[in-house]
Amino acid sequence: MTDIAGFPKGAHIQRIALVLQGGGALGAYQAGVYQALHEKGFAPDWVAGTSIGAINAAIIAGNAFEQRLARLRGFWDTVARDDPWNRPGLPKAVRQACDAGGVATTILCGLPGMFVPRLQTPWQSFLPGVPEHPSYYDTAPLHDTLLRLVDFDYLNRHEVRLSLGAVHVKTARVRYFDSLFQHIGPEHIMASGALPPSFPAVPVDGELYWDGGIVSNTPLEVVLDDVPRVNTLCFMVDLFSPIGPEPASIADVYARHKDISYANRSERGIRDYEEKHNLRRAVRALYKALPEAQRHDPELRRLAALGCHTTMEIVHLSYGGKPWETATRDADFSSLAIGERWGQGYADGLRVIERAAWLEPVPEHAGVVVYGAHDEPVERARRGKP
Repeated sequence: MTDIAGFPKGAHIQRIALVLQGGGALGAYQAGVYQALHEKGFAPDWVAGTSIGAINAAIIAGNAFEQRLARLRGFWDTVARDDPWNRPGLPKAVRQACDAGGVATTILCGLPGMFVPRLQTPWQSFLPGVPEHPSYYDTAPLHDTLLRLVDFDYLNRHEVRLSLGAVHVKTARVRYFDSLFQHIGPEHIMASGALPPSFPAVPVDGELYWDGGIVSNTPLEVVLDDVPRVNTLCFMVDLFSPIGPEPASIADVYARHKDISYANRSERGIRDYEEKHNLRRAVRALYKALPEAQRHDPELRRLAALGCHTTMEIVHLSYGGKPWETATRDADFSSLAIGERWGQGYADGLRVIERAAWLEPVPEHAGVVVYGAHDEPVERARRGKP
């Protein structure tokens, strides 16, 4: 267990994990959450990420504790775009116009330290070529950024486990590149964030991979399905909120559609795992209730092996968005937007630490307990309280 000085983890917790969803520029929210946790001594045993979450995860897992926050800040300072016209307090329509201009700049010019446009005529993009190249942008700058900000020697010493979700292009199967089982390099991180058609597929072990968010944008399953199972406190930081207002314009429709599409996968994943893990707890409880003689029945012992006694506690935080943000907000890397998202994540992170709801006793029947940053009533209900 990683030494976590001062962080309120609870005596029953055997492992602490951090799971980071994909979402482009919204990933600054995750950095803010991590800052709050880090300042309280949070040192995860395991970090899993997809897409921008994979980059954040690799920087956290790939640096010694005292360097993590500075390296994370270094990445977001590198990719943030200066926008002298954008200011807090501007009317919503003006703010949206500024953000739209920033997104257009990113589309036309790329992002420093991350990607640049490919120099090709429109008709060239429809011609067959090298399988790694069909894309609108070249992500070679990201390779250099990762070499600068991630200590790969440290990462591959297994001080912190790292898992990165990607999709095998030919079979559509999700694969998790895992530092526990293989040497991790820049190509594994880049593969997890290779969102087509903007970014090219990345070859790993002779096979091409795309962004894991195409199939599963939140790599929660790799942590929850790990064996042998141990009591785990998992901080899950999503970038698309399931809660939002009814859309009043076409732009609002696109934005809300994106939120629902990605957030629904996370909610469904938690719900499915909650049901499955609680059934495992029930199997074990039923086996223990059997008379001693029946417990030695080989078939019943085999069935009992499907059960477990561990508890998974999930602290679920999600970026709530800003009123002026549109469907292209995940491409808005303006320094103002990055700073605001980071600040919101920091505030939410401090809030969950102050409450530290996972320190309360967990009911015997509960295999999975979920806490949110704001939804106190849901938390009480899942703990069996009135």
